Amino acid sequence: MSTAMVLRRQVGRQFENWREAAGIRLTDRELVAITGSTRTVKRLEQGARVRLTFPVIGELCDYYGVPAQEKYEMQRIWRLVDEATWAQPSHAVVASGFDAYVGFERIATRFDLYSTVWVPGQFQDENYIRRIFKEDPFTDDSRIPDLVEQRLHRQEGIRRREPAPTMRVLLSEAVLRYGCDEGQIERLMEEDSKPHITIKYMAFEDGPPPKLDVPFNVLSFSDSADPSIVYLESPYERRFYEKREVVNHYLQIIDLGCQRARSMREFKP
Repeated sequence: MSTAMVLRRQVGRQFENWREAAGIRLTDRELVAITGSTRTVKRLEQGARVRLTFPVIGELCDYYGVPAQEKYEMQRIWRLVDEATWAQPSHAVVASGFDAYVGFERIATRFDLYSTVWVPGQFQDENYIRRIFKEDPFTDDSRIPDLVEQRLHRQEGIRRREPAPTMRVLLSEAVLRYGCDEGQIERLMEEDSKPHITIKYMAFEDGPPPKLDVPFNVLSFSDSADPSIVYLESPYERRFYEKREVVNHYLQIIDLGCQRARSMREFKP
């Protein structure tokens, strides 16, 4: 199964949610008229490949009563469901609520994370989450309570999974120096003590590490036939790669970084 297939599954679940929210049955006559058959709708919702054109996807969104911004993003994503490398603009995530990375995160069985500035979201305590949103001039203060709750909910979803995903985290020392209070450092120490989690940091005094100037995540999945993906996020867009040589390159970079890195137990605030 390719990353494109995983993306199709996410798209399918979203269409199923929209259909059910609209109270429309699979056998609805207008729905069948739009898509061609009940079987096509089922296959779409299951994440299978279907021959629905860009305008049909838009018509389906209209029939389900999908808001304009969400319809626009879904049509854009539909053009990418068979691509091995693709990007999702950050503003589209905010406008549509459809975040492809969150969907991949829910099913990943291994995380290799490298961060240069922020504590990765999976390991942020509530005070840290609230502070980074409050200090972000691009975040409306009225949205902060919901954003904090959403992130805590995502953390809980990962924490409750069985078996727990393996997580390897490499941090620049800057992450620990940029606003990590005692509570956040304790949270990282506690997470690092768990058997399935390793957290290390690159000390300033060891000099700049090679190839580790840009933060990135590598997500791997349970089936060995499923390609891992590399995820990079910039202020403008979120980019995904699944080509084996790209994934291996990023894994080699984090491997070398971890060999030079120090354990969280060695960190002195």
